[in-house]
Amino acid sequence: MTDRWDAIILGGGPGGSTLAASLARLGRRALVLERETFPRFHIGESLLPRSREVFERLGLDEALDARFLRKYGARFLCSTTGRARTYSFADAFEPRFEFAYQVQRDAFDHLLLRHAAALGAEVREAWEAVEVMFEGPRAVGVRARPRARGAPDAAPEQAAAASAASSDVVELRAPVIVDATGRDTLLASRMRRKAQLSELDKTALFAHYEGVPREGGIDQGNIQVVLFEHGWFWFIPFRGELTSVGAVVSSRWIRTRRRGEGLDELFDRTVAESGWARDFLASARRVRPVSALADFSYRIDQLTGDGWLFVGDAGGFLDPLFSTGAHLAIKGADLAATAIHRALDAGDTSRAAFAGYEAELRYAVDLFLGVVQGFYRGQFRETLFEPNQRPTMRKLITSMLAGDVFHAERRPQWATFLRQHYPPDLPVFA
Repeated sequence: MTDRWDAIILGGGPGGSTLAASLARLGRRALVLERETFPRFHIGESLLPRSREVFERLGLDEALDARFLRKYGARFLCSTTGRARTYSFADAFEPRFEFAYQVQRDAFDHLLLRHAAALGAEVREAWEAVEVMFEGPRAVGVRARPRARGAPDAAPEQAAAASAASSDVVELRAPVIVDATGRDTLLASRMRRKAQLSELDKTALFAHYEGVPREGGIDQGNIQVVLFEHGWFWFIPFRGELTSVGAVVSSRWIRTRRRGEGLDELFDRTVAESGWARDFLASARRVRPVSALADFSYRIDQLTGDGWLFVGDAGGFLDPLFSTGAHLAIKGADLAATAIHRALDAGDTSRAAFAGYEAELRYAVDLFLGVVQGFYRGQFRETLFEPNQRPTMRKLITSMLAGDVFHAERRPQWATFLRQHYPPDLPVFA
C-alpha cells in the first residue's frame, strides 16, 4: 500500500510552510498539520536578505515586496558610549540581495501557508498532532485530530491524554515526518535532549507601538538595535505607523522585578535604563500589551533520524540579536526539501540520508551562535563599533548580518575567520 503523502509536516510557520511549498514545487505530496488557525500573532518579525533566495525560487518575492517594508540594513546604538554604526547589506561580500523585509508575522506566515497550498500542498489548520508513530526507531506516521476552532490551549500532558482518548484521532502515514512546531518542539520534547546555550539565559519583553521615530530615505526600514547595561532593545518598523519594540535582558535584570509589578511596568522601567530607548519612545503610544518569553535559547542533540527531521525552531533557537530565527527556518526548510526529495528518490529515508542536511544546518547555526556569544562576552560588541574599522571587517560583519551563513559547496575565508575568532560554546550531551 502506498502512503498518501511523501511527507507530513507538523507546524505551518515559516519553516513548515517553506518546506511544504518547496516539496510541492518538486512534485512531492506534502501534508501540513497546523494546530492554530491563521492569521495569528508571532514575534520574529525582521527577515534577512539571503532568505530572498528561497522567496524568489518559490515565486514569493514580488508579493512580499508589495506588502512589507524593505530593510536595507541594521543600525546599532550604544546607550553607554553614544556610539552608533549602520551596516548596509549592499556592502556584503556577495551583495545581490541588498534588502530584506520587516514583516508582521500574522500576515507573513498566513501568506506563506496559503502559497504552499496554492502550489499543491495539503494544509489542515486547527489540526493537532497527538504523537508521532514509530516502528522501532523509524518514524512512520502521526496520530492527529481536528481541534475545535478557538479552543483554549491545554497543558501538553492534558492535551495528549485527551487527544489519545478521543475518537476523533486518526492515523496519518508517510515515509518522512517533519517537526516544524517551533518552540513547542513536539517531537524533541518527547524523544530528544534539549539544553540551554551558554551566555544566552535571557528573557525577551516585547510590544507594538505607534509613533516611534524612524530614519529617513531607504534607511526608514532599518532595524535599530540599542545596547544598554542590562541587554539590548530591538526597534523593527513596519509599513505604516506600527513598530515592534522589544528588550532582551539578563536574568539578573529580571530578578529586579518587584512584587506585583506587571509586564507593562517592568518594560517601562527597562526603557528608562537607556537614553536611546527613552528618546525613541518619548512620544510613542503602546498599542499592544507587553508579552514575555523566558530562557528561549536552546539546542537539540540530534536534528534527524530514521524517517524524521527537525526544521526551524523545533530543532533549536538562538538569541534574536541578529534576527536569525525566521532565516534559519526558511533556508533550513529549503535544504530539508532537497534532502527529502533525494532520499525519497533513492528509497532511503534513514538518518544517514539526512546527514548532509544536518551538517549544513549545524554549520550555519554555529556560525551565528559563536558571534552571538561573543557579543554577550563583549569582544564582538567592540568589533561592531570599532572606530577605525577596516573595510574587510565591515564586509565580513555585513555578510553575517545579511544571513550569508550557508556554505555547503565553498566555505569563504571570512566565515572561517569568524569561526576561528568566535567559536561556539556548545552544550555537552552525555
